[in-house]
Amino acid sequence: MSDSELKPIMADTATPNTYVFSRKQWVYDPSVDAKRDLRLDFLRGLAIASMVINHLESRSYFNNITQGHIYASSAEGFVFLSGMVLGLVTRQRIQKIGLPEAMKKLLERAWTLYKTSFILMATLGLLSIFFPGWTRPAFEAAPGSWWQILLAAATLHLAPPVIDILQLYVLCLVASPGMFWLLRRGLWAPLLAISWSVWSLQQLHPYALSFHPLDRDHPYFSFASWQILYVHGLAAGYYRSQLQQLWARIPKLPLVTVLVTIVIAAMVAAQYDMQLGVWPANVSQRVQWLQWTDRSINGPIRLVTLLGLFPLLYMVVNTFWLPLNKALGKLLIPLGQNSLYVYVMHVPLTVLWFMVPGLTTGDALVTTLLQAIAIGFFWFLIKKQFLFNVVPR
Repeated sequence: MSDSELKPIMADTATPNTYVFSRKQWVYDPSVDAKRDLRLDFLRGLAIASMVINHLESRSYFNNITQGHIYASSAEGFVFLSGMVLGLVTRQRIQKIGLPEAMKKLLERAWTLYKTSFILMATLGLLSIFFPGWTRPAFEAAPGSWWQILLAAATLHLAPPVIDILQLYVLCLVASPGMFWLLRRGLWAPLLAISWSVWSLQQLHPYALSFHPLDRDHPYFSFASWQILYVHGLAAGYYRSQLQQLWARIPKLPLVTVLVTIVIAAMVAAQYDMQLGVWPANVSQRVQWLQWTDRSINGPIRLVTLLGLFPLLYMVVNTFWLPLNKALGKLLIPLGQNSLYVYVMHVPLTVLWFMVPGLTTGDALVTTLLQAIAIGFFWFLIKKQFLFNVVPR
């Protein structure tokens, strides 16, 4: 064996917690980009692409893959990953500029998202008055008079499909300074206890802690339910180095066995529940099951599913990084790094999509191609930095 062949092996044994590329390794190499974890960007890009496809609702091959097969969606992954990235970045920022300045930047970000949410909701809401049916799927009809729409948009009392998750992010960011204050003092256990307590109360008394929206019976992305994903992502990002050390000591084969078992069980249950609608058949049991799997309150079955799915996806991306990055990295990583931009830009496209007659029920091959073109279109806009000085990123 030559010296050149020995070097990657010696480097790998000298630093067991660091992945090093060689010709026979596909795992992720963190030295490729010291500033960002491209695995997280890849997963965020996958989540945002899946979200765009789901919002461009149609009979398509993409939708056959992304909808109704498991008790999880791109939204859960996106919320968790957003918290994780924020926890990782903000800890570094606190170390550089201090806690007060770092929290000031978070609140500025919250203000930006609030303005974005208000503009989108107020615009679509007002348009629904003058052009009924032209603002689907956000509004089927005007939810109120013009002043009610403006007031509801300003006070987070609108919850239209497609754009309602922005309000969740606003509330999460507003609450983040308190979360980082606890994390800064090592009080992660009280933070998680508070998060679980709020989530538990939501399970016992659904939407008791939520705003009552003007246009729906209840909010779909209620803070009390969805904060549990954001908080755990935030804590995981903040304590990432410690968690990596713990992760390295966990035997991977038993872990993968448990994770795969959870995911397969969730897929089988979802097949009989969401696809076939034949299980559970007993009325009282079905009522209970629907509550446990309710997406708007993040029922316990969904959390168990996510507990299995998230680590498994991360392990797959990490282990098979080289081929995955070669096949999809150039597309997904830019989407993940500019996910808020894609989210904002996809709103008018979604409205236009629903305005085209027959598009939501058209030929599956045609709509699949159109969805692929839409994803490529957002990638092109990012590459050209179209309206980067206007649209928040």
